[in-house]
Amino acid sequence: MIIRKAYEVVAGAIKDQIIQGDYPVGSRLPSVEQLAVNFNVGRSTIREALMSLKAHGWVDVRHGGGTFVLQTSSPAPLWQAPEINDIHQLKAWLELRFILETESAALAAHRRSEQHVTELLSNLQEMDVLEDEEELEKADIRLHTTLADASGNPLLKGTLASLFSSMGTVMRDSRRLWLFADQSETGRLSEEHHLIVAAVEERDADKAKERMALHLRKVEQVLERFNNLSH
Repeated sequence: MIIRKAYEVVAGAIKDQIIQGDYPVGSRLPSVEQLAVNFNVGRSTIREALMSLKAHGWVDVRHGGGTFVLQTSSPAPLWQAPEINDIHQLKAWLELRFILETESAALAAHRRSEQHVTELLSNLQEMDVLEDEEELEKADIRLHTTLADASGNPLLKGTLASLFSSMGTVMRDSRRLWLFADQSETGRLSEEHHLIVAAVEERDADKAKERMALHLRKVEQVLERFNNLSH
């Protein structure tokens, strides 16, 4: 049995309220602070829930401007990645992520706006100061989905969000263990992220794609090793 994360429960509850008509299209959701009080959770959980709803097309999160409802009925999913349970699924997952994210980085370098750059730099600053492993993992995923958003292709962003949501518990925990348990690895990860974002900011598509590829190849090796799935 899969235990849902707190942000997933909150996202589901907000989505239900939207479907039930509590928040019509175009309406503004309560503030992060008010939602945190309503659901008796931390603000970071609310922010993660809102990002999940944004990734699935339910809301538009405007930095400094609030969160607004985009639709009140569930869209037909383009594709939902299955949860990873064996070596074959893992290899397929890693291969698809590599294809999506390397191209995403290149497109982001061509199409990113100044707002995207601001968001990416903010994501980096957040990761540089966070110490909680779970919050770091969430911030890491936010960085990658922001890059996908900067690509200008909503299908790419939605598919990547689905891909991240399909990580099984064991895979997610091993990923977190590697990424954040070792201080040297945390520093290397941060450096790679900074280099990718720098290439996007400089509009250097080739460099952005190359740096993302290098980053993901290392992640692939560790995920396979920690899940005891490599041959």
